[in-house]
Amino acid sequence: MELTDLSATTEQRVLRSTFASYAIQLARLGINFGVKIALGRLILPEGHGLYELALRIVTVASAVRDLGLPYQLVRDKRRPYGTVLAITVALGVLITLALVALAPLFGPFNADLPFVLRVFAVWVLLDGLAVVPRAFFERELTIGNLVAPEIWRGVVMAIVSVALAWWGWRHWSLVIGDLVGAALLAGYSWAKAWGKIPLKVEWEQAYDLVRKSFFLFLIWITLQLVTYIDIYIVDWYRGTHTAGLYVRSWWIAFVVATIVYPRAFFPTLMAYIDDRPRFVEFFRLGVVQLLGCQVVASYFLFFNAERTLGILLGPNWIVAAPILRVLAFIPFFDQFTMLGGEMLKAGHRDGKWLWIEILNLVSLVGFGILLTLRYGAAGMGAANYLLAGNLLMAWEVARLFGPRFRTLVGDFALLYLIPLPFFALAAWLGPPGSWTRFLASIAAAALAAGALAARYWRPFRTFFKGDPAAMTQ
Repeated sequence: MELTDLSATTEQRVLRSTFASYAIQLARLGINFGVKIALGRLILPEGHGLYELALRIVTVASAVRDLGLPYQLVRDKRRPYGTVLAITVALGVLITLALVALAPLFGPFNADLPFVLRVFAVWVLLDGLAVVPRAFFERELTIGNLVAPEIWRGVVMAIVSVALAWWGWRHWSLVIGDLVGAALLAGYSWAKAWGKIPLKVEWEQAYDLVRKSFFLFLIWITLQLVTYIDIYIVDWYRGTHTAGLYVRSWWIAFVVATIVYPRAFFPTLMAYIDDRPRFVEFFRLGVVQLLGCQVVASYFLFFNAERTLGILLGPNWIVAAPILRVLAFIPFFDQFTMLGGEMLKAGHRDGKWLWIEILNLVSLVGFGILLTLRYGAAGMGAANYLLAGNLLMAWEVARLFGPRFRTLVGDFALLYLIPLPFFALAAWLGPPGSWTRFLASIAAAALAAGALAARYWRPFRTFFKGDPAAMTQ
């Protein structure tokens, strides 16, 4: 695929990048799904909990390393790739060394965590090396160039992690697999991008870049905390074993949303930033596509939690069924915030997005502690439904859509209600945990997905044909 095809329309480049992003996600799903199943059976929940505690620390540290600059790269007309590379590599080294030095501070969560964190800290540097080529391909809507690097990273991670787990390396198999995968992704991405990215370092740009990305940095940090802090609350009050049950249930609940998330969404919004009808319609279709897939998955998981956990992770995990039931509908009810942040970011309304995420963080921690104390890990999951910032995000989306917001609300009603009768019938046919209900739910999912596709095929086809008259209907 050419890096830049000037003869292609925006819609054509969007389609190519969208299909490429889905190819990446589906390939990663196929690999990661098999790996997670194998590792769920080879490593006990406590090992998964310890690994996730360390992973989320280095993930937040990587957000500090980036300072929001990858997102600024997508919308900065100067294309300052060399300057951003120099900043992220320098910060990657410094933050890696800081994590090694400060690792003992995390000992109260788990006695083994500091040593794991000292090794895992290298991931911050390795992951940072892939930031610039990823941003380059995403900005140019040529995400297809990332397909091979992403797939091979997944393959190598799978081989290393499963082999080490088989030999009894427990949580270390996950850590080492991530380190090897990050190194491979960085090297392969640069092999694809080398000679195509302007790498001139202009330090005089550094202050302006950091200043303009400052709110994006704060947003990303806050968003990471909203996403990851729950496992620390569960670990603190219920232990690492329960944290492992919680985090793997979370992965199952969000696996579909991760696959179908439109990776080219933000660059596409930027392409339509001066064309409000297309901007609004693309946002609407992105929400419909994401939520439509997730609704079907949420119903399926809610009615088949025990059987799903048993099939995917084995008998040691069935005890997490109540947790999975609670978590199943979180992405179902997160329809505004999942993509609304990208809308605000495209409009340079970073301050508003930051306040939304701060409200969400305060709500999550407050309700999370109260409900975890009372109901355990399932209570922590329930706290995710009580995020005050999501209400403010809904208001912002309504402001964007204006009178067309009624159309979006109608879409939500259809997406919620069309699958319900199919799954209600499946639930009636068999008791919880039965093969009868599970097999009937597979049929229900297929019928519901088909019904939703039939309903929304025409709007998607009209949009990508580029019919401007359809944008205001």
